[in-house]
Amino acid sequence: MNNLDSVSSRSYSFFSRNRLWHDSLSVQRQAAFLLEGELRSTIAYPRIVPRPLREKVAEVIALEILFGQPYEIKDTERFIGIFGAFYPIFLILKNSRPWPELQKISKRSRGAGIACLKLLLPLIYDLMERFSSDQNQVSKTGLLKDLDAETEAILKEFEKILKQTFLLRESSYSDDPSARSFQGSSPVSGQHDLYENVLNFMQQDGSQAFLDGIMEGIYSRMQAFIREMEENLDLFDTLALLFPGRNWSYSVKELKKEPFYVQLKMLKSYSAFFEKNPDLRKIINFIGRREFDPPADRIRYSPFGKNRIQTVRFSDSINNLLPMEAAKLLNPALKRKFYADMLEGKLLSYQLLGKHYTGPPRIKPRGPMIALVDTSGSMHGTPQTLAKSAVLAMAKLMLSQQRDMKVILFASTSQHLEIELSNRKKMSERFLNFLLYTFGGGTDFNTALASGLKSLKEKDFQGADLLFITDGKSEISDELVLARWEEAKKKYNAKVYSLIVGGSGAGGLSQISDYTYIVEMEQDPEGKGGIVKLINCKTNETE
Repeated sequence: MNNLDSVSSRSYSFFSRNRLWHDSLSVQRQAAFLLEGELRSTIAYPRIVPRPLREKVAEVIALEILFGQPYEIKDTERFIGIFGAFYPIFLILKNSRPWPELQKISKRSRGAGIACLKLLLPLIYDLMERFSSDQNQVSKTGLLKDLDAETEAILKEFEKILKQTFLLRESSYSDDPSARSFQGSSPVSGQHDLYENVLNFMQQDGSQAFLDGIMEGIYSRMQAFIREMEENLDLFDTLALLFPGRNWSYSVKELKKEPFYVQLKMLKSYSAFFEKNPDLRKIINFIGRREFDPPADRIRYSPFGKNRIQTVRFSDSINNLLPMEAAKLLNPALKRKFYADMLEGKLLSYQLLGKHYTGPPRIKPRGPMIALVDTSGSMHGTPQTLAKSAVLAMAKLMLSQQRDMKVILFASTSQHLEIELSNRKKMSERFLNFLLYTFGGGTDFNTALASGLKSLKEKDFQGADLLFITDGKSEISDELVLARWEEAKKKYNAKVYSLIVGGSGAGGLSQISDYTYIVEMEQDPEGKGGIVKLINCKTNETE
């Protein structure tokens, strides 16, 4: 048994080590993909710092910030041989106060983490270049004024190891391609001298204070970034969803320019309105749910089910005894016979079987969404706020699940606008303009239903769910449209949801709605918004 335990322990250790190795390899691949993709322009910008060194620095910072993988320096001499003067900079960055805050922000939002890297990497490159060339003597003098003799000596030593780092990287990467392997390069001539010089610099008494001084500018930029992201992280994520692939600046302040600034304010206010209304969140999450489908080919009859009798068999179980066996317990002579049969497993018992689902259930893929928003005059005010907040929440949910969405605004026959949000056709500027749109006009359900039916027949929106947001104060007079709707729902397996605001019923929509949510809005004390309360939910039982 001891041998078996040791084998089991070795096996577990082997698999756990390989699992960690596999996870580490996956992160390395993601980091490489990031460097070749979203960080390519940041790294490729021409600089004095050699391109291979810029890539290595970016990889280390990305592992620390974006992937939450603390980079472990196993061989200090080899690390310094590759990174040179970046070694003391890296250590002081890791021990700085903003560093864990940046990691927290990046963990909450990948987009914010990438924005952080786009901010931090150029600052590191600029710092290394500033102290590596005599051409920048003016800027260095402005950075460190009234230097004493000790600080001047430290500065010269720092310049020395920077120049040596650049020269060594340029020669090693041009002569030895194998040096590109991370912490696995063969020793290059001059690496040991660089290692000694870096350690000598770090052992000087004023080196720590010197590094803190030159890093103050980077710290202040990092702190400013943290403040901006803490205030606008949800907004940043929403912009990343609405405008994928767009290289936003790290500073949200630069985005706040007319007329975009007004749109951003509206976007933020509607997001906040949605977040503080749990009933509204409950409705939106239900509409965007994923359904489980236990398929017929996975149904088997097994002992795990107990809803049918398969046969009679011998067993030692008393749970499914035949009545004639239990009757033996009433007779003193047969009682011993009962216990003997139980010990030998010869009690007559029912064998029960039932339906059992083998394997995990499949998840039904959720389709696109068509949101039809009533923009009539009766929707003006707090119902308008609710409608825009619900559509914004639905858009964020759909885009995060990589599902297409279309927003149709309807009022009278002449007031009609369609906004499509999909991977192939991005119209996010028009979606932001919708947040500024003032509702007004009449209500024409016939035109709205015709538009929804037309969209439902489009190739990209077949099988879509539909969400109506209206006060329900209109009837449907076109019976032909209703008949076509019923046919389309069955043909495309579409579900229709109606969110009724400021009314007591769905009006004409009740004939086609599968789910009807009736909500009321209470104005808050300041009159700036409202609280949504779900007061009724009706399900169309005819479906």
